Amino acid sequence: MPQILTRTLKFQDAVIINLGAIIGAGIFVIIGISAGAAGPAVLLSIPLAGLVAIFTGISFSQIARHVDKEGGGYEYGRESLSPYAGFVGGSLWTFGNIIALSAVSISFGSYLDALLNSRFPDIFIAVSIVSSFAVLNALGVKNSAKTLRAIVSVNVAILVIFTAVGLFFIHPSHFTDFFVKGPTGIISGAAIIFFAFSGFSRVTTVSEEVINPEKTIPLAIIASILISAVLYFLISLATLGLAPASKLASSASPLAYASSLTGFDWLVVLVSVGALVATSGVILTGILGTSRVMFAMGRDGELPGLISRLDRYSTPLVAILVSLILAAAMMPVASFGTIVESSNTCVIAAYAIINIAAFRTHIKYRGTHRRTLLAHDWFFLIPLAGIATIGLFFAFLGFESMEIAAAVFAAASVYHVLNVKLRGPSTKPPKTSRVRLFGKSRHRDDNKKEDGNAGPDQALL
Repeated sequence: MPQILTRTLKFQDAVIINLGAIIGAGIFVIIGISAGAAGPAVLLSIPLAGLVAIFTGISFSQIARHVDKEGGGYEYGRESLSPYAGFVGGSLWTFGNIIALSAVSISFGSYLDALLNSRFPDIFIAVSIVSSFAVLNALGVKNSAKTLRAIVSVNVAILVIFTAVGLFFIHPSHFTDFFVKGPTGIISGAAIIFFAFSGFSRVTTVSEEVINPEKTIPLAIIASILISAVLYFLISLATLGLAPASKLASSASPLAYASSLTGFDWLVVLVSVGALVATSGVILTGILGTSRVMFAMGRDGELPGLISRLDRYSTPLVAILVSLILAAAMMPVASFGTIVESSNTCVIAAYAIINIAAFRTHIKYRGTHRRTLLAHDWFFLIPLAGIATIGLFFAFLGFESMEIAAAVFAAASVYHVLNVKLRGPSTKPPKTSRVRLFGKSRHRDDNKKEDGNAGPDQALL
């Protein structure tokens, strides 16, 4: 019997899921690393990274109008290109997010230990927090969305307070040598900051749980990118105003360090609490996203069918458990810089596949009368810009992380080929998850097909 999820997430929930993945622990650390790469000009790296995210975000959003399936980039690549492209892209994305989930969990453990002096091993705290959020996921996506709303609200409030206070202590001298790292520094900083934006696609992993996804998902993607870009810029402006870029680059907790320069001890504590809250949001959305992608793979036969099993509350319980086990297994190596950087590399590679898929979908639908961006003749410029800018970012990523991403790509390719030989090629998607339009247009289209009157415009992917 086909496994069907329940639609319960509204537009606000979709935006919150994305913001929970974007405005997370990254900004509490990434600003220091990117300031070291770009200097004060990191203020230009942020809109550049946001622009690249918007290119790929638009590609995601337009495919989302035609693919009504749980699984995000995996299903988008599968249906718009081929099952092979979908599986490889989904594997890269899942590996990258499992690594990020493990690393962020370890970071949570060290933040909590520093704040409370708990004396518990960081990995013990990390396993505990991941397990707790796995249980919350198992209680249903609506409960996860409610918790995320509280997490994001507290996190944004703390960051706004930090920014408001920090702007009163700005030292203009910190911005004098603005282009000290040159144009390459700006691009390098943008490639680093892009990691903090990469959660913009998280809502696509829960497509079948979103109400009116045809409109909700595209709007949620763009809204979450714009909101986070503005917030990141203001936070970076306040942080650089408080401390010079060189000092931020050498700090493991740049926002906390910048807060200490105000002389307000309460602000340091508040920022530390904010780091814990933000980390919690990343962990929760990480489990939510990876479990749904694996659920989709299991339903399509790419992974064992047991992973696609739903409980009576329409929750992919087995997939959540597998996500938890994989995250815990990767924790011993998640603190190594190269492994963490490979997470960014894998996710960026998966996003390149999505841009190719958007270009392919545009070729199919251009010139039709569909009311979507990808039907316009000029739309091809957007996925091409996404591919070009992602390629530019690749040039600034470490070679070892590229090797790890290549190994994941090779392993996924071999597995897919062997799996196809064992179960046979997938000729078409299951009826319950086929590519189709949403809402009224979908039903009208289905009726035309039943009557045998569907024209070429209705021949879906």
